[in-house]
Amino acid sequence: LKIKEKAIKLAKGINWSPAHIKEGRFGKWLEGARDWSISRQRYWASVLPIWKCEKCKEIKVIGSIEDIKNNVKKSGNKYFVMRHGESESNMKNIVSSSLETSNRHSLTKNGKKEVMTSAKILRQAQNKIDLIFSSDFARTKEPAEIVAEELDFEKSKIIFDKRLREVNTGIFDGKKPEDYDNYFSSPEIPEEDEEKFFKTPPMGENLTELKNRISEFLYEINAKYSKKNILIVSHEYPIWLLFAGAAGANSKKAIEMRSIKPNFIKTGEIKKLDFVQLPHNKNYELDLHRPYIDEIEFDCKCGGKMRRTTDVLDTWFDSGSMPYAQVHYPFENKKKFEINFPAQFIAEGIDQTRAWFYYLHSIATAIKNSRAFNNVIVNGTVLAEDGQKMSKRLKNYSDPMEIIEKYGADALRLYLLSSPVMRAEDLHFSEKGVDEVYKKVILRLWNVYKFYELYADKKISNVGRQTSDINVLDKWIIARLEELKGEVSKWMDKYELDKAVRPISDFVDDLSTWYLRRSRERFKNEGEDKQNAIATTRFILLEFSKLIAPFMPFMSESIYQQLIVHDQRTIKSVHLENWPKLKPLIIRFAEKLLKRDKKLLEVMAEVRKICSLGLEARQKAGIKVRQP
Repeated sequence: LKIKEKAIKLAKGINWSPAHIKEGRFGKWLEGARDWSISRQRYWASVLPIWKCEKCKEIKVIGSIEDIKNNVKKSGNKYFVMRHGESESNMKNIVSSSLETSNRHSLTKNGKKEVMTSAKILRQAQNKIDLIFSSDFARTKEPAEIVAEELDFEKSKIIFDKRLREVNTGIFDGKKPEDYDNYFSSPEIPEEDEEKFFKTPPMGENLTELKNRISEFLYEINAKYSKKNILIVSHEYPIWLLFAGAAGANSKKAIEMRSIKPNFIKTGEIKKLDFVQLPHNKNYELDLHRPYIDEIEFDCKCGGKMRRTTDVLDTWFDSGSMPYAQVHYPFENKKKFEINFPAQFIAEGIDQTRAWFYYLHSIATAIKNSRAFNNVIVNGTVLAEDGQKMSKRLKNYSDPMEIIEKYGADALRLYLLSSPVMRAEDLHFSEKGVDEVYKKVILRLWNVYKFYELYADKKISNVGRQTSDINVLDKWIIARLEELKGEVSKWMDKYELDKAVRPISDFVDDLSTWYLRRSRERFKNEGEDKQNAIATTRFILLEFSKLIAPFMPFMSESIYQQLIVHDQRTIKSVHLENWPKLKPLIIRFAEKLLKRDKKLLEVMAEVRKICSLGLEARQKAGIKVRQP
């Protein structure tokens, strides 16, 4: 009840488009909301992170991977990992990945020195080594025995395990490392190419297989021994992937670990390995889903075992957690999250009013005492032309790609943006509607540009004009552009996109059938008035392309690119431009002319009305337009 009251209060600050959903469908749903049971008795979903003691029924909620590490039973083992010292195969720069080849390559004099230095450091650290595990290759056996002797450890007790062997390079054994690397990628691509984890060299193994065998070894000895100091002697790649397996890293994470330090462990070097059992899949990658998470048990204070409840989370809990989960908040990216929360804007279908919108809001209310979004556009459902739901079975809809091929993506986009679907209402999709938008807006606008291109003198049209005698048509179309900026900006600010889009069609009509048609002779005649007409048209098209960029991204970019081709601009795309500001200083107009805009628009509207009435009278009298 407490959360519900907060949710209703916080919802008052959300701007909805259409507005009636705020107090209507969404508001009423909030008012009548009942307790939400977030658990489900299913298998596939995010697990419920609740562990319960079988004996005393104590409950523990786990909030992170760190929580698992802190609560899971520890073996108490300490792990020290050592790479063999410099060997003859290192000096000869050849791959030595089989038992047969490795037996021909012992440690160099320098390699023995490296091992002895590390052994002394280990001894000085007073870490009594209880167990030594080693690869059975010559270059790892030797350092294991050197360390054993230095630490007074019986050499006979060293355990040699095949799983600690070097990566099996198959046919590249005994060849140059470059030959092995080039099998996966060109020399230009870094050695740590992810392909090595999936592509297997002939008669060899890939790095996923190597990680699996080395990780299997680690998990096995961790379960077998407790409170032991364990030394593991192996090779560079196996050691790298031993650390990756211990961290539950996938191939990309493993590569990241290596990219920080390409030579992950130097010859003769010893590293301490921190290891706690984590839920993992068959490739020893951290996996918090079932069945892996169900294997994790905790010890309870009463002496009983705590096991995870088998329930999973309602999938809508996942969707409502999106703002936090997408940036792994609060474990990282805190600043990035705070800057972007609440979301300025989201959009989804009307069916999400009681689903995604609701769960976003409920979770944000509960954990952040905030709304999750400030503005939301709710769209309706696009139905077939006959009013039925679109269905593959009924085949009662046009192929979207065929529509786009025929009319272009911009025509389809503009048709949908200006339709009732933007008011959360149903739309009976009609190809005729797309065709109408294509002809009345897209083609008309392109024809205006092509007319400009026909007459434009690139030397004069790329600069603004200044004259004492500016044609009234130029003043008018610029005033109309200013008016359009105001209309589009106003409705965009309110997130009412259909109202923002509709004036665009009227402006294209004004630009094409009035301004350009009335200015045809001006373009044909030489002189200053022609230059003004060209400069004005270019300015209008350039500014208009910025206004229509969100609605007609391809058309706007095409016109913009054609217009700036001879400009020295740093901005190379209309989609990188700022939104047009109202009342700019355009083509060096005097400020006093701008004050006349409103009157000019009214007068021109009256003139057009008279012309319209004249055309109507001609039509009734049967007199053709071109006939005097």
